Amino acid sequence: MSFLKRFEVWLLILLSLGLTFWVFTTDEAAEGNPEPLATEVTAEPGLKIHRCTLERDYGNARLDIELRYRNTSPRPFSFQPPDVRLLTAEGKEVPLFTLATEKPPQIPAQTAQDVRLRYWLEKAHLQGGLTLEVRGEKAEVKKPGPLDLEKLENGKPKTWVGALE
Repeated sequence: MSFLKRFEVWLLILLSLGLTFWVFTTDEAAEGNPEPLATEVTAEPGLKIHRCTLERDYGNARLDIELRYRNTSPRPFSFQPPDVRLLTAEGKEVPLFTLATEKPPQIPAQTAQDVRLRYWLEKAHLQGGLTLEVRGEKAEVKKPGPLDLEKLENGKPKTWVGALE
């Protein structure tokens, strides 16, 4: 066993053992993990928007919506149209912004979890209000009134809590 005489092999073995010990002894992060729903009726709304971020990309913008949703159904819920829609004041649906490598967020049955949705907005989408609709529950993302995309600096995100005025 001449390979055990090498320093590099012992270093890799010690690093592997340390990493294994760390993985099994640390707790999982609480954010984003599903929480089982209590059997009692709660006053917490099923859909609650935490924060929105708008980032201009020349003539368009990307909108990130961070929200908490309670899935009360007995099946997992995947955030895809037609169950999840971002609607303009005129009732037009704004398309989701997804990459080919990303899966849409999914919430296990009977749990509440934080998720992030992304939408690709055109200049016309920002001229009125925006409403997020998830399985019939609605939350206001942007209040009625125009937002001038040209006044936002390109590539600099603008973040707000509640509905953007």
